[in-house]
Amino acid sequence: MKVKIVERHTGSSDMLREYVLNKTQGLSRYFDRIISIDAVLSVEKERKIADFHAHLTNRKMIKAQEESTDMYASIDGALDKMKRQLVKYKEQLSEHSGGSQGTSASEEEQAAPGREIIRTRTYFQKPMTPEEASLQLDALEKSFLVFIDSETDAVSVIYHRQDGTYGLIEPRR
Repeated sequence: MKVKIVERHTGSSDMLREYVLNKTQGLSRYFDRIISIDAVLSVEKERKIADFHAHLTNRKMIKAQEESTDMYASIDGALDKMKRQLVKYKEQLSEHSGGSQGTSASEEEQAAPGREIIRTRTYFQKPMTPEEASLQLDALEKSFLVFIDSETDAVSVIYHRQDGTYGLIEPRR
């Protein structure tokens, strides 16, 4: 999980940055499909504002903001809000996935044999590294994932191998 910290109208504080890193690493206990977290710490007169954006798999984003007179209290309050939202989202996913698994099996049984294309699916996704793609693959619980490599700007495919590792297919020009 990547954590990006931006401080606005404050001096750079290593203790504050370390505090945010330690607290955000604990969020993975509540939901393990977090790709990255953006933290914006800002000061406006006496108000200390902590604003967090968690980027989850399936292009889901969770936001939490807290404002107080102490920056540490603002960080704690915002992360408490985020924890509650992550738990709620995880519960929604578990309820939703329970009913949807039966329908995918029936669609596969009805598929006609041959070379006819049954379904075309188009989606746009932000470019990612192969490591991020492997996390996304685990989160989606699929056998492969087509993604745009952020380093090469080429379409790549990552897949689960039978020995438990990942395979990466990169096109050559």
